[in-house]
Amino acid sequence: MSGVKERVSISIEPEALKTVRAEVEAGKAPSLSAAIEQALLRHNKTQALREALALSDAMHGPITEEAREWGRKEMERAFKEMSSSTPES
Repeated sequence: MSGVKERVSISIEPEALKTVRAEVEAGKAPSLSAAIEQALLRHNKTQALREALALSDAMHGPITEEAREWGRKEMERAFKEMSSSTPES
């Protein structure tokens, strides 16, 4: 990103605003603007991933249940490995 910010005015549903404010209060973002910017960037990454997966499915077919199960087990193993190597505070 360029670092140059553009000021805009938006309308947002109260429930969505409540969620964003909670993120700021929890320290997940320094401001409402930053929290909304982070949400937009996450949305863009999620959309790009969905498009990549759809392209993969179109080129190679859908992921088999066997491959999904293998992936689940590998993620569990990796998380356990990560948490056992993380120093206690």
